[in-house]
Amino acid sequence: MKQHIDAIKKTLAGEGIGAKVIGQLKELREWFKANRNEPGYVKMIRLAYENIEENDDYTFLYLEEEDGKGNLEYLMDLLGDYDNKYNKEELQDIKNLMLGIEPEEEEEAQPESAE
Repeated sequence: MKQHIDAIKKTLAGEGIGAKVIGQLKELREWFKANRNEPGYVKMIRLAYENIEENDDYTFLYLEEEDGKGNLEYLMDLLGDYDNKYNKEELQDIKNLMLGIEPEEEEEAQPESAE
């Protein structure tokens, strides 16, 4: 798995997001299918390359200060250590973003009453 992720990150750094990254993501997905019982991660990787195919960019912006390339690199970093408890939490947040599930908001100050 690490070699797949490293290859994707190298391609992103050198060539950016494109057809080669899509192919590498498909290979990574197949690796996860064959070697890990993690259907959620398999689905995330599929959603990632389908998003790139549809938009010519990675548009799931989890890190608001980063562009698509930065967000895809971050996803690869998280998948590279997916057993880490904190990475699992962030991967779940990214999966929710990909699926269009809104995060639960923390309770904020009470709204002002209408007079």
